Amino acid sequence: MALNILVVKYSSLGDIINAVPAVRLLRAGMPQARIHWLINKAYAPLIEGAPFVDEVLIAEGRGLGPTLRTISVLRSRRIDMVVDLQGLLKSAVIGYFSGASRRVTFPYTREGSGVFYSEKIGESRRDGVHAVVENASVVAGILKKELPPSLSTGVPVGEPAVSEARKLTGEAKGGGPLVALSPTSRWDSKMWGAASFAALADIFIEKNNARVVFTGTSDDRGYIKGIIKKMRNKAVNLAGKTDIRQLAAVFNLADIYVGCDSGATHVAASQGTGVVAVFGPTDPAYTGPYGDNAEVVSMKADCAPCRKRECKDMRCMHRVSAGMVYEAALRRLDP
Repeated sequence: MALNILVVKYSSLGDIINAVPAVRLLRAGMPQARIHWLINKAYAPLIEGAPFVDEVLIAEGRGLGPTLRTISVLRSRRIDMVVDLQGLLKSAVIGYFSGASRRVTFPYTREGSGVFYSEKIGESRRDGVHAVVENASVVAGILKKELPPSLSTGVPVGEPAVSEARKLTGEAKGGGPLVALSPTSRWDSKMWGAASFAALADIFIEKNNARVVFTGTSDDRGYIKGIIKKMRNKAVNLAGKTDIRQLAAVFNLADIYVGCDSGATHVAASQGTGVVAVFGPTDPAYTGPYGDNAEVVSMKADCAPCRKRECKDMRCMHRVSAGMVYEAALRRLDP
């Protein structure tokens, strides 16, 4: 009988992308196992249909009732082993009550969750490793193998999403490279600023005849509209016009992507697109976009990385000029 393995990584978007190499490694090392991935509903379409997962299970909402419903579903699957890549109290409790006798996570856990696991293996963020390596090292420990020399965060998006992305990006006029810009983040302190993105977009258009599209959620539409108003040239506002697969497909089609420390940046990196990310309050050594196609631009301040969600100063971000980011993008365009 095939082993039933539950991977727990329900959020957030960037963290899910950083868990993909671990699940790919698990599939390669245990091809006969049945792999279930517990994930938030908003991110599930990005994983559904992926060849390294047999079933995507939706993590119910917050609170006791939704958690009990999730546990009930898991117990019906007769889970043998839990690989918890979330490492929080909720994920640990879900794994514990799933009925699995083996519950594995990485060495660094939070919220007192450590008591619910049977094993903690792999490398730790406290040792300075990237989140991708931290996650994959858990699976390498389970398999009792060394980590492979390369790890892929790639997720397939499918032709329907690519076809829709072609229509959307076709609104951008120009004969040069397709440039995707994602100017928002969940933390205000991670955002590079409207004026900076407007200046960068104008440079791309005036120097490279670029086709520029801005991406984001429907909540970002007004902010991006303000950026475009600051520009001398025209750009396309795709905020709120894509689902998560179509967003990935837009990045797949793009010749270069520029963003901040955000989920979108990790999605772009997963598509093999050249990525430039502006970092300030967070540490790119742990949460930066992963892969040889990605480059981080930062101007370290003495207070960085502070990991503060809000900052009145934001010198670490404001010191990064549009010219610096443009030069980094040219390196990604023509490596």
